Amino acid sequence: MKRLTNISLKAIALVSIVATVLSCDGPKAIPDKDLVNIFHDAFLANAYISESKTSEDSLLLYEPILERYGYNVEDMQFTVRTIASRKSTRLSDLVSQSSSILEEEAKLYNYQLMVLDTIDNVAERNYTRIVAQDSLIRVRKLSDSTKLHIVISDLIPAEYNIMFDYYIDTLDENRNSRVEAYFKTKDDKTSMRHTMMLSRYREGKYNRKFTADTSHLELHVNMFYHPTNEDVKRPDIKITNFKVTRVIPTEQAVDSLYIEQMGALIFNHKIMTSFGDKKTPATKTPTTSSKGAKTSNTKPSTKNNAKATTKSSTKTTTKSGSKSTSKSSEKSK
Repeated sequence: MKRLTNISLKAIALVSIVATVLSCDGPKAIPDKDLVNIFHDAFLANAYISESKTSEDSLLLYEPILERYGYNVEDMQFTVRTIASRKSTRLSDLVSQSSSILEEEAKLYNYQLMVLDTIDNVAERNYTRIVAQDSLIRVRKLSDSTKLHIVISDLIPAEYNIMFDYYIDTLDENRNSRVEAYFKTKDDKTSMRHTMMLSRYREGKYNRKFTADTSHLELHVNMFYHPTNEDVKRPDIKITNFKVTRVIPTEQAVDSLYIEQMGALIFNHKIMTSFGDKKTPATKTPTTSSKGAKTSNTKPSTKNNAKATTKSSTKTTTKSGSKSTSKSSEKSK
């Protein structure tokens, strides 16, 4: 209610600014319906100017709004004076109508934003993939340390989130243990390399995001990294909940979701099979001879039909006539 009052006060002040301009001869009164729409558009223009923090002459701002509905500033001034002299409708009533329209539009826009946000979340969840996962990796021998080097190939432009829990036991003879993650490019170069020292004798976590582009070929995660100048000794490290998740950009995920849903609607089994449910007369397709010429499937000519009909009728009458003759001769005997 307080918000509505503030909007109403701003609207009345807005009308007062517009009405201060001197008018020419022959102004016309603006109908209440158009006046409500003018106030509505003026509210939005004023809000935009306020949010953008730009200074704009009020006359230059509101004149285009009036012209959109076929009026000018002089008409507005005349209409305000007319409304002030009326008893049936007050200016505040028209302002309240404009405020109500804005409130309803705000609810609709907020709902649409909520729907779009929901679509984004659904798309991201639907197109998020776990590209590498292992619940437990335990290494106690130096020869098994290769298990701690994970390579993920066939990358696509997306965000890759690496996470795992680790614990370095007291039996581990290495003083400095690190994790190293980087991209390998198509020209066999290292890109976006990141290293981190791992804590000893207590549980720790690693979580890092990498963004791949078209130049990246592989993602390397080495959880037992030691520089070449260090002596590598017997390890005792436990990795749990290792997971690399791929998340494609939101816009791409939404586009993929729309395409998938459109495909589900267009190529729906019920829709596709419904076309075959209609009983349509079967039509013969033209066949092709060995020479490539099309063979016509039209019916035989009327002459051939007549000949065939005559032959068949002649045979029928002959057989029936012979039978009837033999029967009549037997009776006469």
